Parts: sequence; C-alpha cells; structure tokens
Amino acid sequence: MPSLLEAPTRDARPQYSVTTVDRVKRSLGGAKDRLFFLIGVDAFLDLPQWKDHRRLLDMVDFIVVSRPGFDARKIWGVLPADRAREARGESLVRAKTGIGRSRLENRDSELEACRWPRLIRLRQTTLHTLEGVHVPIASRDIREAIRARRRIAGLVPPVVEKYILKEGLYAQKAAGRWR
Repeated sequence: MPSLLEAPTRDARPQYSVTTVDRVKRSLGGAKDRLFFLIGVDAFLDLPQWKDHRRLLDMVDFIVVSRPGFDARKIWGVLPADRAREARGESLVRAKTGIGRSRLENRDSELEACRWPRLIRLRQTTLHTLEGVHVPIASRDIREAIRARRRIAGLVPPVVEKYILKEGLYAQKAAGRWR
C-alpha cells in the first residue's frame, strides 16, 4: 500500500518532512523504533533548504538512493560541518583498520569519500546509501506532470498511476487548494 504520509492537505498549507516525521514518531508513542527516510541523492543534496533540516537529520536514518547524473561525494557538502568532520574521522579510522566497507582516498590534502560511500554514521543518524538505481525520473517530476494535467503512464507502474488518479493525489482544485 502506498504511503499517504506526505499526501497533500485539504487546506493547502505546506507540509514539511520534519513535521511529518515528528507526527509519526509521536503516533508510535515514543517507541524506540528507527524510522528510515528514503530519498534520492538529488533531493538529499537540497536538504539544507528544507525546514529544520538539522533537526530532521537527528530524527531519522536516511536511505539515500543513487540517481543518474548526481555525484554521491557531494553528500558530504550537505552535512553540517561538525557532523561531517565526525563522520569523516570515523570513516578514516575504518579505512585504516580495514573495518567495514568504507574506503577513503587522500587527494589534495583533503579527505574525500569513495565514489559512493556505503554508510555514513553521524551523531544520531546513519546515512545508508543504495547504489545502482538508474531510474531517470524523480517524484517531483511525477507531481509536476499531474499538476500540469499530463499523463504519467510509463513514469510509474500502472497500479500506482491508478491509485494516484483515483485518490486525486497532487491534483489542484480551481481555488488552488489540494485535493
């Protein structure tokens, strides 16, 4: 069943991921369950523009999926400086001791992650990376197509297209409110 966590609100107020995650955590009754946020590397690179992105980084673990045309090494540039330093330091220790799957190379006197880091541990978060996904479409493209009343056949599986259209997800009413 598709997730409706990010389904548009009826009053057209913007929804923020940090608010959604907070709501889900509260609905779990403070359980120590780990939540995972699945996101393409293209969207993850925009994380500093998101509302309360530092707080969001502390709330969930991320699964960052490769995307065609995006360099995973840029993940380091998105992380808050203090957390990136900690993560790079741990990765360097792992590389020198041979523990884990991280590899680092020293280039221009600056630590740089291998082409696609497998795991980045931060203070309260772990970024898991998933390589090899080469789907040249992003969810924002699907939402934009629906808002522009263009067909999405071929962008998503037929069952997903049917569900999105049936539920009116991402469509706008004439008054500018979400359905």
